[in-house]
Amino acid sequence: MEAARPAAIFLNEGAGSAHTDRTRRSVELARRALDADLHVTATRDAGELAAWLAARVDPYALAVIAGGDGSLGVAYNVASRLPELTLGYIPAGFGNATSHLLRLPRDPEALVEILVRGDARPLDLLAVDGRLALFAGAGWDAVVAARYADAGARRLPGWAMAVGRSIPDLWHRPSVEVRADDRLVHRGPMELLVAGTTPFYGRGLRVNPGARPDRGRLSLRVYRGPVTSFAVEAVRWAAGVTPRATRVDAQRLDIRTLDGSQLPVQVDGDVIGRRQSWSIAMRPSAVRIIGRWR
Repeated sequence: MEAARPAAIFLNEGAGSAHTDRTRRSVELARRALDADLHVTATRDAGELAAWLAARVDPYALAVIAGGDGSLGVAYNVASRLPELTLGYIPAGFGNATSHLLRLPRDPEALVEILVRGDARPLDLLAVDGRLALFAGAGWDAVVAARYADAGARRLPGWAMAVGRSIPDLWHRPSVEVRADDRLVHRGPMELLVAGTTPFYGRGLRVNPGARPDRGRLSLRVYRGPVTSFAVEAVRWAAGVTPRATRVDAQRLDIRTLDGSQLPVQVDGDVIGRRQSWSIAMRPSAVRIIGRWR
């Protein structure tokens, strides 16, 4: 049997900032410092990325993912079946929400120091339709994420365009029922439901403060709207102020529409579908990942 090599870097050049000088510098420094192999692909298809990664990751003890939140989310699902595997992360997407949770610096040299130090801890995740993820959103943010992806995921200009085109959807709130551990927490219209084990969304927005990756419980918030109320909440995210929407902690949540509409859901920034009902469950200590934990 082949001995485990120390590390490999898996670079997804389909990620939003994979071609920037900072990402290239980080990858090169990490490759040297970790004596790591380098594997490169370019895709935005989660299934394709999962198959590519699964075919290559087995020989390694450390897999450093250079990509966005979606690429890292794919890696969670591969790594969860390999208990001896540790993950590292080089942020190379647009939102890079996970980099805020892991407290990763933008400077390549400082980032590589953290990877070399190798302080890895278990990470609680969500399971949504069989897919592991750090965070999930149902409703308006999934509408935005779908438009962003459909337009080619063109970083900030593409995101701004997707948000602008999705503003009219804020006036068409789905009517839903949300249960946390079978307890009714919301029944009526909503703009957005967020759930996760991290307080952060992309660009460091604190949409779910109080959520933690080490508590064995997911945290959810229902942003009910209407538009004026939702706009105030968005300002609070940007300002780092705790939202007015109440945090609910649970092992499981179930959401279903009351009006027969199809509710879109995104996980780690990737839209996974539309349906009338969804269930989200906790997966404690699903993977191990390196971060600046202290």
